[in-house]
Amino acid sequence: MKKIILVIAVFMIDSIVLAQNMDNTTPNLKDLQKDSLIERANKLLETKYPDFVFNAKEYQITAWANTEKVVVKFRRTIQFTPLDRKDENLNFDFAVDLTNQNISPFDTWGMDRFYIPTKDEQVKIDFVINAFGVPRLGFNNSIVEDSAMYKIHIDNEMAFGRYFIDKITGKECMGSIEGSYAQMPNDIPQLTDPNPMIEIKE
Repeated sequence: MKKIILVIAVFMIDSIVLAQNMDNTTPNLKDLQKDSLIERANKLLETKYPDFVFNAKEYQITAWANTEKVVVKFRRTIQFTPLDRKDENLNFDFAVDLTNQNISPFDTWGMDRFYIPTKDEQVKIDFVINAFGVPRLGFNNSIVEDSAMYKIHIDNEMAFGRYFIDKITGKECMGSIEGSYAQMPNDIPQLTDPNPMIEIKE
């Protein structure tokens, strides 16, 4: 009789632990609103990388889900490449997979290549923001520092722009380049993802 009671007790404890762990499964996560998912992502970041400090205002933060996973993406609104790091393959964005608790690219590649501006570099970024008016909404915005100028790249799926401003005056020092991308012909078959990620907007 004691053995039966012990087995039942162990089964009940296992059931409670399983129910608690179910909080991180995809169906339950997808029931949460965007703000709750972002809050969970921030808590996971604090737990796994307590020394990592970032300004949320410098990122576009979105939540995505399909039938297998829920991911919160942090995309830098302005990507700045300093003069002395032009040859490095810097990372600017990261993503938190709430389903498997993975943070990319930190868990795989570490944080050596993840760009965090110094105080002096932030001054340069602010200079370009004030002089040129970036970021432009709906576009990817990047700034590459050169010896005498800042090269500003703005693009999305439809159009692009290349601009060059003087590092001292902030005025354009070369002609700008603007254009639009050619549309793909309609008769080319499009590859479709059988399980696409859908943005959670609310």
